[in-house]
Amino acid sequence: MSTSYKILLLLFCITAIMRLSELVLARRNLRKRQENEVLTEEKEFYFPFFFLLHSSFLIAVPLEVFYFQRELSIILLALSTGILCLAFILRFHVLYIMRENWNVRVIVNPEKTDSIVTEGIYSYIRHPNYLVVILEIIGLSLFHSAFYSFIIFSIANFIILFYRIRTEEKALFRNPAYATHFSSKKRFIPGIF
Repeated sequence: MSTSYKILLLLFCITAIMRLSELVLARRNLRKRQENEVLTEEKEFYFPFFFLLHSSFLIAVPLEVFYFQRELSIILLALSTGILCLAFILRFHVLYIMRENWNVRVIVNPEKTDSIVTEGIYSYIRHPNYLVVILEIIGLSLFHSAFYSFIIFSIANFIILFYRIRTEEKALFRNPAYATHFSSKKRFIPGIF
């Protein structure tokens, strides 16, 4: 087993630990907010596919690299390392900025229409957390040239995000403060997309 493959496995272990930690954090945040707030959760028929996408991605890329004996490209390695560094920094930034408001579900407080998160990256784009997932799929797939995984999981993620963002924005734009702040903001890239 090559050193680069061992590094890839380490990256996936770190990513898996972060994802599991986020699930624990989401549950803790929900319980904490339920103590003081009346919350409503949007129904998401596709939510199990989120779980399936994220967990199968963590298995598929290392398997593809191992099974197809993917060669290491120094250019892709450098590019993906930069992308992953950006993704990890953004992920911790989002978790820090959102604090107890961060969750893996679409949960809103219909009574709290004046409280929204607008600092940090949220002063520029609407969905930095989904941008992080996009960057992780790109960076982790291309780290060791897992092109099939890159294509398949990018398409699957796009489809799931299409439904998720529609559901989330429908709920969030009911909040006048959210609508005022975010109506002019792009979803992923400031001023562009």
